[in-house]
Amino acid sequence: MRKTTCLSLISGAIVTLFGLLPFIFAYPYSDGPHSGPSNLWELALMVAYEGKGWYLLIGIALFTPIIFTCCKRLFHPRESFPPS
Repeated sequence: MRKTTCLSLISGAIVTLFGLLPFIFAYPYSDGPHSGPSNLWELALMVAYEGKGWYLLIGIALFTPIIFTCCKRLFHPRESFPPS
């Protein structure tokens, strides 16, 4: 359970940050219709722009249930002994 939670939390955070890139940075400059990215950062920005917000939605969908699970554990911890 903890491995799945950590994996979902980390992947959700990465995909959410990737989905936020188009809202923070402008589309990379290109000379013409057949010019490509000049480095890896521009390629990542272009791929993030092509996602059209789906990366952000998928990241939030992965991230939200884990946050609720962690809050539930924080505010309602299990008792360490069985009730009498």
